[in-house]
Amino acid sequence: MKLNFIVNALLALTVVEAKVIMLIRHGEKIDDDHIDLSPQGQARAECLIEAFGTNGYYVSPQRIYAQCPSEDKQSTRPRDTVTPLAKSLGLEVDLTYIGYDYEALAGDLKVSQEQVILVCWANDNIPNIAQGLGIPNAPNWKGKIFDDVWVLTDDPNSFVRDPSNKPTISKTYSGTEGLDMYVVKENVSKCMNQKLGITTTTDDDTDESNELNNTNDSSASDKVMTNIFTTLAGLFTAFVYLF
Repeated sequence: MKLNFIVNALLALTVVEAKVIMLIRHGEKIDDDHIDLSPQGQARAECLIEAFGTNGYYVSPQRIYAQCPSEDKQSTRPRDTVTPLAKSLGLEVDLTYIGYDYEALAGDLKVSQEQVILVCWANDNIPNIAQGLGIPNAPNWKGKIFDDVWVLTDDPNSFVRDPSNKPTISKTYSGTEGLDMYVVKENVSKCMNQKLGITTTTDDDTDESNELNNTNDSSASDKVMTNIFTTLAGLFTAFVYLF
């Protein structure tokens, strides 16, 4: 009996608030009549390994939660989005909570033993999860946004693998319970395009193309003006000769 008490006491001492909680939305869908991912959404799911995997840009989660399908919300997209990442890390996706259990989820996140946790949910309730973690002014998650990461942490340098290579933080929200929230991007577009067989030009290529187009436009304009002046000069000469 005493031994059990000591063990439980020691376990209680090891329970600390998670220092990094990352909230993401599930991948893209075909339409509301489908419960699974679209090809683009599946590509995103596979590319999350580049973002959060063992060699990813961000720190790897020690636990992954996903919204559990329910009678009301039958979508499997949250689970399907993080399954490839979970397998790569040797983790099971925690499906304890359905979509509207965000208060219970937030309560578990606060006392979790894991220091880094990833949560994948439907966009309508992600703000509620953030609010449950002490972000009172968490914004709505816009319907067309799939690549944001909401990072809640007590240390803005703690969620990237290399602190000297920080991501662009688009917005910061102050928290009331020790964690602030930083909005960053997954940065997996290049990986997704490769998996989908989409060829894109780089920004440099685009800039060079624009510069070339501008140069060509300028040259064409110069030629037009030259031709106009030449024609006018010819007409003036003819007019003087006749009169």
